[in-house]
Amino acid sequence: MSTKLAIQEAEAEASSVVRTWHVTALPVCVLGIAMGEDIVVQPKQSDEAGVSGIFMKVGDAFGIQYSRHINNDGFMRFTVAHELGHYFLSGHIKSLFSNGQSHHLSKSGFVSNDPLERQADFFAAALLMPEGLFMNAMRETGEGFHAVEALADTCRTSITATAIRYARFAEDLVAVIVSSGNKVEFCVLSQALRDARGVKPLTKGCLIPARSATGKFNRHEANVTGCKQKGGWASLDDWFDDAPQVEMKEDVVGLGRYGKTLTVLFTAEVIGDGEDDESEDEK
Repeated sequence: MSTKLAIQEAEAEASSVVRTWHVTALPVCVLGIAMGEDIVVQPKQSDEAGVSGIFMKVGDAFGIQYSRHINNDGFMRFTVAHELGHYFLSGHIKSLFSNGQSHHLSKSGFVSNDPLERQADFFAAALLMPEGLFMNAMRETGEGFHAVEALADTCRTSITATAIRYARFAEDLVAVIVSSGNKVEFCVLSQALRDARGVKPLTKGCLIPARSATGKFNRHEANVTGCKQKGGWASLDDWFDDAPQVEMKEDVVGLGRYGKTLTVLFTAEVIGDGEDDESEDEK
């Protein structure tokens, strides 16, 4: 299954769950949904490196554990929603427990390259931030990284998941980039930015612009592990070689013990289609 189809399937299933449980307001009560499905949720008793949650199956009973090291309410809720993704999404239970296993260790929060983990992440984002409710909230929260922070507070969601969801529906030029060291892990663009001339999504392994706020931020591990935050400015063509020179707000935040960084590039400026720009120059 292609990534696009996997995301569509995840969002469709999450929407179905939202309708089934009559979710009408934010934040979504993810623990209530788990309880309604007779799934026990509790903190897990050990801290395996990098593991955020555990999805368990014993006979016909299911359980979810989230890591005790998670001291962020939004990320804890996202982890539970991620495990619910494994429960609800077609084929996940069969795949994860095909050899008689009783436990599946998860890495939620868009840090895993495994297709099932990534699909469960998109399910979690759509479950915790249903399209209609989220877009209504977006209209009340302003623009750029400030809006992402406000939405994360309203939805009680992780900053990374919220930023990705924000880019999904933003009408402005928005790029959400997760990086590790001097390299891109993945990149999500708003539709307006995808449509801009000379802009293509950054692929895994692309180098971070060394002089960017992100590049400077990532050179100091304490910034990342300490969840520090920094704001700056960049030109769009600093990040996307063939893009026009458009000033972008660049906000950066460390994601803690996972050793990754979230970057949000934003501008409300409108980019011409190239032909219009040329005709203006000729006048």
